[in-house]
Amino acid sequence: MEIIRLGTAAQSAQVFSCVAEAPSAFWAEGTPLARGWVAANLGRGMEGLQLAGDDGVPLAHVYWAMSGQAIVPYRAEPGVACLYCEWVQTAHQGRGYMRRLFDALVAALQAEGVYGILAIGTDEDEYMHTRHFVRRGFRPVLDLHAGHVLYLPLSRAQVEVEPLQPRLPVPAAGDPVQVLIVGMHACPVGASAVLAVRRVAAEFGPRVELVEVPAGPQSMAEYGVADGIFIDGRPIFFGPMADEQVRQHVSTAVRDHAS
Repeated sequence: MEIIRLGTAAQSAQVFSCVAEAPSAFWAEGTPLARGWVAANLGRGMEGLQLAGDDGVPLAHVYWAMSGQAIVPYRAEPGVACLYCEWVQTAHQGRGYMRRLFDALVAALQAEGVYGILAIGTDEDEYMHTRHFVRRGFRPVLDLHAGHVLYLPLSRAQVEVEPLQPRLPVPAAGDPVQVLIVGMHACPVGASAVLAVRRVAAEFGPRVELVEVPAGPQSMAEYGVADGIFIDGRPIFFGPMADEQVRQHVSTAVRDHAS
């Protein structure tokens, strides 16, 4: 097995160790869009390490970006790494692969003089659970609606971090329903939701205005959010969504406008 640091756009074809074990229509549809985002942003808005098996296929990954370039729902001082996602394929969990990969990440960041690592821990057992980070020495520094922001010091004990403050547009009376996509596309599941929203919004014709902007420092400054899907300024679940689920959200908003 080999640990590979992502460095070229060509490597984007092999990102997301998760998709190899989840042959869901949601994942499959969103994967090309997500890999295209990685190819365009690798080395700037995203960096990564992957643990490849003997056949070269990644079994585990950890993705991050440096503060100032990271697309996250908080602002952090310069010199801090912001963790996006980590995953070990289910069949390979419990073998120490994530510990090996994370140790490699820490060693690389220490060599680069990074102050510390921020991560968002969730309450979901399946994904980025807070306890996994606490066991590695992370400590909570900020609570967000999306989860708990935790910090692992490398060369600086404290970190300056503050939440973004949403400033989402709300249509005036008589205007069409606004569906806003602030698109990071760094996850196949989230990318699949974007594709569903694009399809469904078109069904409503002039009653719905679809606005799509790329996620990044400019959109974070303008809207006060890192990424997501919003209907009339309200976030809707950014995860695997079938067209019918999106249709229900949009139909409700259209009815509210008409009443």
